[in-house]
Amino acid sequence: MQTNYLYKSLSFSLLLLSVAVLNSCKKFLEPDYKTQVATTDVFASDGNAVAAITGLYANMTTANTNFNGLITEAAGFSSDELKYYQSDVVKDQFQQDSVLPINSQLLSFWNVIYSNIYQCNAIIENAAASTGMSAAYKKQIIGEAKFFRAFGHFYLVNLFGPVPLITSTAKDKTAYAARSTVQDVYTQIKSDLTDAYNTLPADYSVSSSKRIRANKWAAAALLARADLYTSDYVIAEAMASAVLANSSLYSLQSDFSKVFLKSNSESILEFERAISNNTYEGSMFMSYVGYYGWGDHLILPGLVSSFETGDLRATKWIYTASNGSVPYKYKNPSTNIEDYLLLRVAEQYLIRAEARAQQNNISAAQTDINTIRNRAGLANDTTMVDKTTAMAAIENERRHELFCEWGHRWFDLKRWPSLTTTGKTRADDVLGALRTGWKSTAIIYPIPLDALNNNPNLTQNAGY
Repeated sequence: MQTNYLYKSLSFSLLLLSVAVLNSCKKFLEPDYKTQVATTDVFASDGNAVAAITGLYANMTTANTNFNGLITEAAGFSSDELKYYQSDVVKDQFQQDSVLPINSQLLSFWNVIYSNIYQCNAIIENAAASTGMSAAYKKQIIGEAKFFRAFGHFYLVNLFGPVPLITSTAKDKTAYAARSTVQDVYTQIKSDLTDAYNTLPADYSVSSSKRIRANKWAAAALLARADLYTSDYVIAEAMASAVLANSSLYSLQSDFSKVFLKSNSESILEFERAISNNTYEGSMFMSYVGYYGWGDHLILPGLVSSFETGDLRATKWIYTASNGSVPYKYKNPSTNIEDYLLLRVAEQYLIRAEARAQQNNISAAQTDINTIRNRAGLANDTTMVDKTTAMAAIENERRHELFCEWGHRWFDLKRWPSLTTTGKTRADDVLGALRTGWKSTAIIYPIPLDALNNNPNLTQNAGY
């Protein structure tokens, strides 16, 4: 009884700690918290330290909604996926490529992700210094904290470009941190994920078989993505292959209605989702359809019409409302049978296909693409004969498999080169044709004005 009380007290204190970060925009890189429980007590034993790592997961899922779909929403507006049915000044800026540094959602992305990174750093530092924790549990929670520190930096660098690289809780190192290069941020991301890969368990025993805690294969999956994004194709292929080799743990779901169910075979890592905790990949939109018969976040007609006839992803993951189509990946906002997937198996096939294509292993890339196509009810690809045609097929499958999910399409358009113009990106090709007034500088968001005002060492992105 006493242990349970202490666990709840520590968890609540850590939740207050994280909320304090969010409510202190001026000092978001210079945290100065006063909690009810001393840090030495939190990390005095394995049992107490459970509260610290549990608090990290809780804060990412309940203290804010950035990691419950708002990245999907903003990136969907910025790319060629979504439009907002109503009018909202914050959302309109994303879909009109005119995001202002004072945009409140932009500031929330910045502050919340850095808050989570600070919490990761606190766990890493205090667990390492603890004299009461076992060596095994130190490795466990430090590995998880490094995974989520990498996860946070990955989204920051893809949303904002060069960002401060924060790996310490020391105020003198964080308060006025300058922007690090994209390369340096990715170097740290890969280092953290490699450490997590080498230290985390290869199963889900720490969470009673629920896939709600980062393990070795979650680290490998995110590392595969990071390596793909930085053109380290050999390692990207190897990491994706390492995940997919675990057939006893991971496989594609043949039933599309089961892909997002809790702890299913396609899930590599997920966040537990409370009942009625909607997401922006389905159930949030379906709430509007259910109540009013129409959706407020509509899939752009170009995406809807681009699916091939017979593609089960169109019939199972898109719902037609009275005024258009909405994403329908998550279907059960009023139950607790679905969790929120961070990483899933299908992406690993797509990562490996692209990595193989970039190494001119076209036949192997085609095999991976056919695995995804066949699951969707489609025939084998017949177009992939060289790197150019292979990349076109891969873009097509990524667009339709990962639509309205974690910003994949937005990030893809930014990282791929233009098919027509040297020095441009696929975003210029696609969004330049879709929108009047498109500017190439819109591929990264502006640094929030509050962050600039509070840190003289920060500079604004070009075009803002």
